Amino acid sequence: MKNIRHERDHILDIIENDLLTVHFQPVCSVNGEVFGYEALSRFKHGTGYQSAAKLFEAAIRTETISSLDMYCSENAIREASNGFMRQENARLFINICPETLLSPTHMAGITDEFADCWGIPKKKIILEITEETAVRNYSLFNEAVSYYRDKGYRIALDDFGTGYGGLKMLSIIRPDFVKIDSHFIQQIDKNFVSLAVVDAITVLCHRLGMKVIAEGIEKRDEFIFAIGLGIELFQGYFIGMPAPAPAGSVKGNSLRKDAGSGAPQHL
Repeated sequence: MKNIRHERDHILDIIENDLLTVHFQPVCSVNGEVFGYEALSRFKHGTGYQSAAKLFEAAIRTETISSLDMYCSENAIREASNGFMRQENARLFINICPETLLSPTHMAGITDEFADCWGIPKKKIILEITEETAVRNYSLFNEAVSYYRDKGYRIALDDFGTGYGGLKMLSIIRPDFVKIDSHFIQQIDKNFVSLAVVDAITVLCHRLGMKVIAEGIEKRDEFIFAIGLGIELFQGYFIGMPAPAPAGSVKGNSLRKDAGSGAPQHL
């Protein structure tokens, strides 16, 4: 118990001392145009955690995830408002954990306050909800998601295919976007099982009116195969690296050339 308390205090100190910053990674369309940017937390200084992912795991364990999520959301909205969100068609993807939505300490209206304070229309914010974590109260979870949707936010289901909820999560929250986990996207050009899984997910999502995002694309061939399956949005190091100032980080002309290079249309 003492270790948990110590770790909890450490995470709250990270928030209090503003030790995190934000980088933005582009999400692009098939023709190389930027559709939006995902906000990713990065350390300003050493925090004792190997990565931001480890920090968020610790926050879930110590029940500080709601505070950490809201701190990171404010960082993302503030920094985005000073840059690319001034563009008319810009969109901002912000991660939010299911544990935050279900936390009794979570204040749903705080994200509205951030958006209003920094002048970003809610329709331009896409909340990414990870599918990795087990959700035990789907009714309450759906209420929380519905609150944000009713306010004008759009919803993305992140890391789809690797978590506990799977199709149940998909059917209950009915997201606007589904991000297929990089586990299935990487090596898709060489792994028939991954190719078949991604094809099935894409067909299902399109029938339900959801846009699909292939995340974790690191190679040209992965991009081409994803296009061939009908996926319309893409993210990964091949598309563009995370950066504090995202302008010009997408290889537009190169991607347009690759998109027309004869990608396979079916399995």
